Amino acid sequence: MRLESTWRAQIAAVAGAWLLAAPGIALGDQAITPAGLQPYTARYQVSYRGLNGGEIESSFQHGTAAGLWQYETRVFPTLLARVAISSQAHERSVIQVNPAGIRPLSFNFNDGSNSSEKDVRLDFDWNALTVTGTFEGRPVSLPLTPGTHDTSSVQAAMILELLAGRKPQGFKIITGGKLREYRYWPEGTQQVMTPYGQVEAEVWASQRTGSNRVTKTWHAESLGYVPVQAIQYRKGKPEVQMKLVKLTKG
Repeated sequence: MRLESTWRAQIAAVAGAWLLAAPGIALGDQAITPAGLQPYTARYQVSYRGLNGGEIESSFQHGTAAGLWQYETRVFPTLLARVAISSQAHERSVIQVNPAGIRPLSFNFNDGSNSSEKDVRLDFDWNALTVTGTFEGRPVSLPLTPGTHDTSSVQAAMILELLAGRKPQGFKIITGGKLREYRYWPEGTQQVMTPYGQVEAEVWASQRTGSNRVTKTWHAESLGYVPVQAIQYRKGKPEVQMKLVKLTKG
């Protein structure tokens, strides 16, 4: 999802649909094997400036063909938060995973209203090297270069970078209908309490060039680098906070 203004947008940027089930996640007597990415459903508790905003649920499932995956995010806002975001809002992204890496194929956001004024649709043509679609009623047409991501596919790319033992320095991400540069950097490790006990997590920060917001994400190695919490700061003060409350396979 996206983040520029309003409760909906704020939550979206941190969520970004940033979970991917990865090798080694143990959930009761079920386990995700090292064979590769596995389907999952995860829920996060969300707060905005200390106020309970409800929950976000992300689902990562096999697509319609080999190598394709579908990532879908839905929101379950509190009564107060529904002023800013509809409970019918949802996001869906189709991602291709192959030996060359991860790349997005399509991205769609529906704000849950009868109007399409706030909706987003992006189509990635890797043969023509163009991204076309609409962003909140405005046409989008951008050149496509290797390594370009939407806000869902970049989460997959981040997970795989960590699994490979690499330390990414940045990603090119399409947000707000524009291609933007995001810088990433590590900030050590911390212990974090989760529904599956206390885990050690790597803390990664990211920031869009020119923005006064910084997002920090805690990736737990023992859970396959699945993020267990995230906090977005504006001018050094926390605004949006997300914490894992449930993670299931399938």
